[in-house]
Amino acid sequence: MLDFYFKDVVSWVKSDKRKSTWTTVYKQWEENGSRENLFSVLFPEKLIGEFVEHPSWSLNITNLRPDYAHYSEKNPQYYRWGIESEYEPIVYQQFYNNIFPTKVEIVEEFLQFFNLYFDTKNNSYISVNIISEQNDVVKIVKHKDNIEIKIKTHFLRQFLFAKKLVLGFQMDYFRDSDRTLTEQNLNERMLFDEFAQLYNFNICFKDYSSMDRCNSDSRLLAKSILFGYESQNIQTDYEKLNSGKCEDFIVDVNNKTGDFIYESCKKSEFQETKYGYYTSVFFKREVLLKYYNSPNIYNIEDGSIFMKGSWRLYIDNNNYDFVSAYLGDLRILPHSEQLYWKSFNIEPQSEVDKRRFAIDFLSSYYDPEIEDLKFKKEYIRVNKLWLKKFGFNLFSTFDENDVHCFKTMRLPLKNEATELDVLILNLCKILIDYLNVKSINTFLTSEQKDLRSIEKLEVFLEMHSFKSYEDIITFYKTLQKLRSIGSAHRKNSDYKKLLAKLGFENLDEKGIFKALLNDAINILKNLSMQVEFQN
Repeated sequence: MLDFYFKDVVSWVKSDKRKSTWTTVYKQWEENGSRENLFSVLFPEKLIGEFVEHPSWSLNITNLRPDYAHYSEKNPQYYRWGIESEYEPIVYQQFYNNIFPTKVEIVEEFLQFFNLYFDTKNNSYISVNIISEQNDVVKIVKHKDNIEIKIKTHFLRQFLFAKKLVLGFQMDYFRDSDRTLTEQNLNERMLFDEFAQLYNFNICFKDYSSMDRCNSDSRLLAKSILFGYESQNIQTDYEKLNSGKCEDFIVDVNNKTGDFIYESCKKSEFQETKYGYYTSVFFKREVLLKYYNSPNIYNIEDGSIFMKGSWRLYIDNNNYDFVSAYLGDLRILPHSEQLYWKSFNIEPQSEVDKRRFAIDFLSSYYDPEIEDLKFKKEYIRVNKLWLKKFGFNLFSTFDENDVHCFKTMRLPLKNEATELDVLILNLCKILIDYLNVKSINTFLTSEQKDLRSIEKLEVFLEMHSFKSYEDIITFYKTLQKLRSIGSAHRKNSDYKKLLAKLGFENLDEKGIFKALLNDAINILKNLSMQVEFQN
């Protein structure tokens, strides 16, 4: 039940609003006997006394829009917000005489100041900073005709500091009651109020017992203040990128004590030290999981991780047991990202990756050796050869909502059934669901067009005299069966029998998918070689 005396709202009015994570700057909400109207305005600190002098509203949202101010003794004067005043809104309204829906928007200056992007799915604004970090800054909550706009307080206070203004809240709240004022020992002459330096409110009451509505209501008129930050460390984009901390990483092991030796990643390529820029630093392969899980932001390629619009870290991901990077390269990561990598840091590994040495220092290129990188290379290669030979790609272009299936294709980072299931589903989608059936159909009879996709592929391969096409189709059917009785549905004894038939019964999850990828690679290579031979 709503408190008739607004104790919850009064508590907020009197509170230190700097401590709140989110700040409501606009609200028009009517529900369950409650009507809440809140509108905020920006103004210089010198006007605080004038603003809080009385609890009634100083300005309404409908008063503020670019327009002329009219005078009796001088010509009209244009003003940014239509009034000769130092007040300005943080939210403005566009009203179209009820012909079109009324719009309530955050002022463009705020949106541009934080480079905000509107997320239509979540009805929110997201900031994207110089290192591509994303933050929810504005939330717009709508329900029927109700609307509430919230801004993350940290960002709001930065904006107030930049403009050298404060934010003033104006509230006009009503709460209905089924009881009369007399039943509550109240009357319409009563007024509860409180006035302080940074807030002012009063609560009055109205009786409706003789009318066809609620028996009574209470009304709160209130004003309150939020200050911006007192100071800010203002930096250029270059300073932001280069002023971050540089973490220490394990570069060696003390042969006498066994203690790890750490070295800062703040290195220059031209600085000669025992542990220099090109010292290899090693990490568990699980470090990649974060980036595989966000394929819309990150892209893992052979030899690098790329964050959209931001950094690229060169790595060696051509190893089953670890990932490595050069010590000096780690400096390119934001400090928070360095801390993430540090949590996966392991002792130096004795193995020297000849492939990476040849690529980095001898300007030579060697094909990748690890299955996930090999699979992607062969997948792209067969598509190119198929297009050259038959005039169409063997595999269709990925839908934007499925491209992650290819980008995140990898050897499992953990021995977990959930990861294996997802990877098998994605492998099936890549190899089976994205077979270019539409183009294959152009080679088939009307009866053959009714076949399933794998059967259509079989007809096409036989039609074009592919050798051992039966082995290719057997692999496809096996993969489809793994999806049907394993990843996509409840597992039972048939799943275990299939694993045993494939020789996978003694393999862990990593081993199973590694074997599957090897089979897939061999199939893709087989197709590529035969297409090349036919050419």
